[in-house]
Amino acid sequence: MNKLKLFTFPFAGGSSLYYYKWKKQLSSCIELKTIELAGRGNRLKAPFYETFHDAVEDLYELMINEVQDDAPFAFFGHSMGCLLSYELAHMLKERSNKEPKVMFMSGRWAPHIERDGMVDSSFPDVQLKARLLELGGTTAELFENQQMVEAFIPILRSDFLLMETYTYNENREPLTAAINVVTGNKDYDVNQRDLIEWQTHTTGEFSIHKFKGGHFYINDSFDSLLQHINRTLEGYIPAKDISEKI
Repeated sequence: MNKLKLFTFPFAGGSSLYYYKWKKQLSSCIELKTIELAGRGNRLKAPFYETFHDAVEDLYELMINEVQDDAPFAFFGHSMGCLLSYELAHMLKERSNKEPKVMFMSGRWAPHIERDGMVDSSFPDVQLKARLLELGGTTAELFENQQMVEAFIPILRSDFLLMETYTYNENREPLTAAINVVTGNKDYDVNQRDLIEWQTHTTGEFSIHKFKGGHFYINDSFDSLLQHINRTLEGYIPAKDISEKI
């Protein structure tokens, strides 16, 4: 059976480890491929990226061999991961003539919209922690562990610096991949108008889906989100492959 590969991209400060818990919830037709960024997890010794483009180049090299066959694949990226996956999709299209079937764009406004980031990399540590707690990206208990703080804050700050180097390229054709926007119904940093603008980035299908929660609705609505991903992706798997799992 040819499984659909789902590549997941972490949010700022996150790692591939976050998505491991998805494995038990995903359909047996879907193969989870967690992407690890430099400087964390099993790539802890790799230096942080200097620019956003460097990150996308690195991710391209990491995954290009995974999409050489004809098996369908999809992307899920949350917040920073959303933007990384969007730029990676363009790079794949331009260099290899390949695109995901579906792109789940999570918790992020469309890339052509110029807005200040959710967090400023110049924030002192105390303000950085407070903002992350406000967004729901971690718990207060994590910041009580000094060893964890010393490991986590440099990664987080590096990621926000990375985001500040991003430049949108308007001289490209839209993607053909379906764009499936997913967000929290109480994520007040991303408004409806900004979400609708994602439609301009594809000639394929477009839809918006809201779940209970704020910016990190991916925690609050874990089960509902995974059910939605399963239902969506099974529509892109050949019927014969789905029948083989029954």
